[in-house]
Amino acid sequence: MLNAKPLPTYLLQRYHGWKATTYFENRAWYKRLATEGQRPRAMVISCCDSRVHVTSIFGADQGEFFIHRNIANLVPPYEPDGAQHGTSAAVEYAVTALKVSHLLIVGHSNRGGQGVHGHVFRRRAASRGNLEFCGALDGPAAFRL
Repeated sequence: MLNAKPLPTYLLQRYHGWKATTYFENRAWYKRLATEGQRPRAMVISCCDSRVHVTSIFGADQGEFFIHRNIANLVPPYEPDGAQHGTSAAVEYAVTALKVSHLLIVGHSNRGGQGVHGHVFRRRAASRGNLEFCGALDGPAAFRL
């Protein structure tokens, strides 16, 4: 990143404000996350849309969700072809390495990507067998691994 531009001033100000307040007040928690690693209970696949903030929706703390975001919260079919697959790699890591118990796919209304690409989810995760549908809220579909 030889020619990287500096962060915009408003982002630097927000970062310094966060570090002086939230981080300072919760140093022990952040140190624990850094030293012990993440142990999320659930993986969330959600849209990249800036209006979708899944940690706020569920009142989650840092480290509680393993989050993967993409256009229209798409989950393509599992392909054991050795090629690079961002979403399937994230699911495989969450299931096999992090041992998450739940996979939530969170959609939202007034979306552009969903209408263009549709939604594909094959009820299968790499190296872990089938996913069991365990219910839905108004929007998210939750799956138990």
